[in-house]
Amino acid sequence: MTRIDLHVHTTASDGTLTPAAVTARAHSLGLAAIAITDHDTVEGVAEAVRAGKELGVEVVPGIELSCYYQGREVHVLGYFIDIASASLAETIRAVTENRKARNHIIAERMAADGLPVSIDELKRRFPHTVIGRPHFAEVLVEHGLADSVSDAFARYLNRGRPYFEPQKRMNMDEAAAAINAAGGLAVLAHPYQYRYSEAEMRRLFADFKSCGGTGIECFYSGYDAEKSAFLTSAAAELGMCVTGGSDFHGSVKPDIELGSGKGGLNVDRELLNKLKERIK
Repeated sequence: MTRIDLHVHTTASDGTLTPAAVTARAHSLGLAAIAITDHDTVEGVAEAVRAGKELGVEVVPGIELSCYYQGREVHVLGYFIDIASASLAETIRAVTENRKARNHIIAERMAADGLPVSIDELKRRFPHTVIGRPHFAEVLVEHGLADSVSDAFARYLNRGRPYFEPQKRMNMDEAAAAINAAGGLAVLAHPYQYRYSEAEMRRLFADFKSCGGTGIECFYSGYDAEKSAFLTSAAAELGMCVTGGSDFHGSVKPDIELGSGKGGLNVDRELLNKLKERIK
């Protein structure tokens, strides 16, 4: 088996390693390929591709788009996208503007309650990054207001907590269409994270395929053999591709390692080869 990881985040979104550093880590761990799938941005892709060429690691240009399916948030991964696509740039611009609006609301609420977090501080602390709730969480930890990023979310930022603010998002069909328009392949990320029953997941998968989806992320950090077997079977029934990745973020998710996830992840390069066969 030649191992790969098709779900990787960098400092361009909410990871803690730069694109070049992530690629170097992949090389040191013996990975043959990785996909850079930062949230709602492609800013880290070019740097990772350059580093990959120097190190002999294949870097797949990717993205992860958040969207809604029947009122519930789901994530769609895009692979082999044209990062210079004008239509994708417009999609990202709209998402970024919505995120900025939410960030200002969260910051204003925190300021009103005397919490030492501001948009200016976030910009200084995280330059050249798509700022979101994880960055608020990191600043709260730095100010001693939480023990960890997960603790900051639990106390302040999760749904139902004082500073949660929903974000405007596109629908799943729009996310898949944006990826396809950029020449990419749309893959549904980590299906078990949405807390659907298996019957509900099957409906989700069928709807995803009908709106342009190509594959399902069947191998993921923390998924046991039974979960992966169900997802792989469901993908096969629909003629969809199977992919897998760790959802690596670096030190903010210290229990997830690049390539191996939480210790049991092994994604074979053959899955990437099969995905490439779907490129038009």
